[in-house]
Amino acid sequence: MVLAEPPAVSLLAHLPGDEAKTGKALLEDIQQRMVAPMQQAFRKGNREGGVAAFIDYVFNDLHAWDNFSGSSRQETLRDAHEWDVMMTGGTLFPEIQPERIRKIRVPVLLLSGAKSYPFLTLITEELARLLPNHENVVFPDAGHQMWYQHPDECRSDVEEFLDHAGIQ
Repeated sequence: MVLAEPPAVSLLAHLPGDEAKTGKALLEDIQQRMVAPMQQAFRKGNREGGVAAFIDYVFNDLHAWDNFSGSSRQETLRDAHEWDVMMTGGTLFPEIQPERIRKIRVPVLLLSGAKSYPFLTLITEELARLLPNHENVVFPDAGHQMWYQHPDECRSDVEEFLDHAGIQ
């Protein structure tokens, strides 16, 4: 299995020790400042408003969406149809129990960018603690879009992992 900063947001409620308070605060912040405004906008049929709430949150900038170029907005909105379902009747971030993750025995490659969103870094670190058979690759100068920023390196690391795991 290959995971590139999966949004397993519910894991923030289960962080150990000193990270527990931070994780719970981040989870609450995500719910209040991102998920709730997205749901409200999508339920009113305001796809652009919902996407804007997401972009503004993940960029930690109340004007991030406003600063997107017209072509970037169009490209982002073109792929927003999945959120129509998740935000109006589905679940954006389903509950994942740590005990279930501990039972995963297949080899897992965790890819992450050192300049990614802090909540995704905590989630990846928690997955590394929970998964008994994992490898980590961190791209020092990449963010969450590591596959766009380092496509050749990502492909190479995944191919090497799959080869080492005897999957290819």
